[in-house]
Amino acid sequence: MRNPYISIFSMHNLPDKKKELGFLWEWFVTKSKEEVVVNNVRKNVLDSWKRCQVTGVNPRQLQTKPALSNLELNNLLEESELYQVAKPIIDDLFHKMAGTGYLITLNDQNGRIIYLKGESEIIRRAEKMNFAPGMDWSEQTAGTNAIGTSIVTKSPIQIFSAEHFCQGCHPWTCSSAPIFHPLTKKVIGAIDFTGQWYTAQPHTLGFAVSIAQMIEKQLEYVYMQVNNYLTEYFYQSVKKWKNHHVLVLTHTLQVFKSDGTLADSLKLSPLTKLKHEPRFHSLVNELTMLANFPTQIYDDNQIFVQDFKVIHLEPILFKGEIGGYMVVFKENKKATPFPSAWIDQNPWNNIIGKSDIFINSLYKCRKAAPTNVPILLMGESGTGKEKIAQSIHEASQRKDQPFLAINCGAIQKELIGSELFGYERGTFTGARNEGKKGKFEEANGGTLFLDEIGEMPLELQVHLLRVLQEKEITRLGSSKPIPVNVRIVAATNKDLHTLIQNGQFRDDLFFRLNVVTVNVPPLRERKEDIPLLADYFLRQFAEKYEKQSLSLAPDTLDFLYNYRWPGNIRELQNALEHAVIFSDSSIIKLINLPSYLLENRMRLALSEQSDGFSLIEQEEKKMLLKLLDETDWNLSAVAKRMNIARTTLYRKLKKHEIKHG
Repeated sequence: MRNPYISIFSMHNLPDKKKELGFLWEWFVTKSKEEVVVNNVRKNVLDSWKRCQVTGVNPRQLQTKPALSNLELNNLLEESELYQVAKPIIDDLFHKMAGTGYLITLNDQNGRIIYLKGESEIIRRAEKMNFAPGMDWSEQTAGTNAIGTSIVTKSPIQIFSAEHFCQGCHPWTCSSAPIFHPLTKKVIGAIDFTGQWYTAQPHTLGFAVSIAQMIEKQLEYVYMQVNNYLTEYFYQSVKKWKNHHVLVLTHTLQVFKSDGTLADSLKLSPLTKLKHEPRFHSLVNELTMLANFPTQIYDDNQIFVQDFKVIHLEPILFKGEIGGYMVVFKENKKATPFPSAWIDQNPWNNIIGKSDIFINSLYKCRKAAPTNVPILLMGESGTGKEKIAQSIHEASQRKDQPFLAINCGAIQKELIGSELFGYERGTFTGARNEGKKGKFEEANGGTLFLDEIGEMPLELQVHLLRVLQEKEITRLGSSKPIPVNVRIVAATNKDLHTLIQNGQFRDDLFFRLNVVTVNVPPLRERKEDIPLLADYFLRQFAEKYEKQSLSLAPDTLDFLYNYRWPGNIRELQNALEHAVIFSDSSIIKLINLPSYLLENRMRLALSEQSDGFSLIEQEEKKMLLKLLDETDWNLSAVAKRMNIARTTLYRKLKKHEIKHG
C-alpha cells in the first residue's frame, strides 16, 4: 500500500503527473467529472479541497495574505521558544542544502511563516505568491498547502503542483511536518521544504519529519533541564511556605506547578497563560517589572487575585537567566469581602509600557512612592508625567488624601502666588470677600503636583522653597503662617540646569526638589511600547464611541512605530481618537489618521536626505546593499539582477562609497 502522505514516488514522470493533477483540479473547481476526481485524488488532499470550499477560499487566487507586520513578527520572535531552538538547526541545515533549489521555513501553530532560509533567486520567485516571513499559509487563507494542511491534520504531508487548492501555488511542491510541544503534545508549528515542481522528490517529506523530530527533541531537552529545576524549586518552596499557597510559573508566565487548593480555587491548569486572564493583570504587571530587576524580591500586600493576597514574589534564576517565577499567596477571605475590586486599584495598572528605558524610570517612581520625599519628573510634554504623578500619590500613604495638580505655565504670573498660597480678604481688587485657600492648603495631607515648574516666576520660587523647608505657608496679604503637610511632585520639560545658569531658577530650590529625579523618556525612545499604548487607547475609544473591537492594519502599525511623535503619548492618543471617529470598520487604516501625520512624515523624509542624495538615490543605495548581502558580494550576480553592466555597478558602488568589509 502506497504512503498516502507522499505525492511523488518517481521523478521520471513529473510533467505527466503535473498535467494530470491540473485536469483533476480544474474538474473539481468547476464541479465536473466528480467521480473521476474522487477516484484519482488522494483522500487527504480531497478532504482539504472540500474544507477550502467550505471556508470560501478562492481557488483562482495567486498569492496569500499578510498576517504579521515587521514589528509584530519581531515581537513574536523575541518570545518564541520554538524559533530560538529551531533557528540554529535550520541555519546549519541550509548550508548543507545549498544548490538544491529548496526553501526551508519555520511556521507557527497558526500557519504563519516566522523564519525562512533559501537561495535568493528562489526566494524572489516565491515572493510572487507571498511565500515570505509574516505571511499567512494557514489552510483557511492559502488553501491546501503542506504547511497549513499538516497543521490541520496534525500529520506530515507532501503537496505537489495542482494538489494545491490555489492556482498561484501550482508551480510549486512542498513537504511539511508538524512540530509537537514536548509537554502538551499540541501542534506548535511546522517545518516545511518548498521548491519548484520540477525539483520534487519523494524523500523531502521524510526529511521534513526528521527535522521536526530533531526540533522536538531539542525542545524536550531544554524543557527537561528547566523543568527539573522548577520542580525542585516548587517543592522546596512548599516546605518553606508551609502555611501558605505556592505557585511556580515558567519564564513566559505560564502555570508550571501549584498546590491543589490554589489550583482548584483559581481554576489553574498546567500551562495556563496568566497574560490571557484579566484577574491576574496586577500580578502580570508586577512580574513584568520584576523581570527587569531579577535581583529584587517583592514583599507587599497590594495584589489580590480573588480571595488570595500575594505576599511574596521572586524570580527563579537558572544558569544566570530567569527560568521562572515563584509566587506565594495567603488566603484573605476575611480581610477583603470584594477582593476583585482591589485588582483595579493597583496604582500602576494604567501605566502602560514594557521597554527597558521606561521600566527603569518607573522602577525609581515605585521605590520612591511610599516615602515623603519630593520627586522631580523631567521629560517632554505629553509623556504622561501627570499620570505617573497620580500613580505615585495612589501608591503612597497619602492615597486617601487629596491629589491636586497645577500647571505653573498655564496661569498668569500675577495669579500663581494666589493659586498656590491663597489670599486674605481685600488683598487685591477682585479678591473674594472671604479670602481663598491656596492649593497647598487644599492639598494638606496629600500630594501637590506642580507641572511645568520651570515656568514659575523667580520671585515666587523663594516662597515654594520656604514651604519645603518650614512646612508652612503664608497667604498673600497675611503675616500669619499656616502649617501644611504636603508632598511635592514637580515636573518640567525644560533644562533646569540651563535655567539656573541663566538666573531663571533658584539653585537652592532645585536641590530641594531634586531628592529623586526621574527622566520620563519620550515615545520615540520607547517604540516597543507603541503597540501596547495603541491597544490600550483603542479599547478605550471602542467603548467611548460604542464600536466593535478595534485593531490596526499592519501598515498603520508600522507607521505608528516609525513616526517620531513630537507630541508623545498625548499626540498618539489624539491621533487614534481621530482615526476611530473617521473609521467605518473595525480595522484602523492609514487613511483614517489625521492628514498632518502623513504630511509630517513626507516633510521629514525630504529634510533628512542624507549625503546630498535624492530619495531615489537613497533607495538605490538600499537596493545595492540588499543585493550585495543576498549574493554574498557576487558582483556579477548583482549586475545581472539589476540588469546593468559591471562597469556601471562599479560607478554606483563608488558613488555611494560602498566597500566590501
